[in-house]
Amino acid sequence: MSEPRRPIEDFPAHPGGDPAADLAHAVRERRTALGLSVEELAQRTRLTEGRIRAIEAGRAAPTLPLLTVLAGALRTAFTA
Repeated sequence: MSEPRRPIEDFPAHPGGDPAADLAHAVRERRTALGLSVEELAQRTRLTEGRIRAIEAGRAAPTLPLLTVLAGALRTAFTA
């Protein structure tokens, strides 16, 4: 008889941590280090303030093109 299937929680997609939380933290840290407000970053990226807030809260998963825009606005590069 075979063993029962393990719950999906036993196989985390990202065993090293939560990439959304890591990105959220990095964006907020860089924005504040540059002395930018959410409004200023929104203007630089042409995103809404709500979208910036969602990214910084880890509730939004930006696409690669959006990550490129964010990196440019924050004067940094992103790495995987």
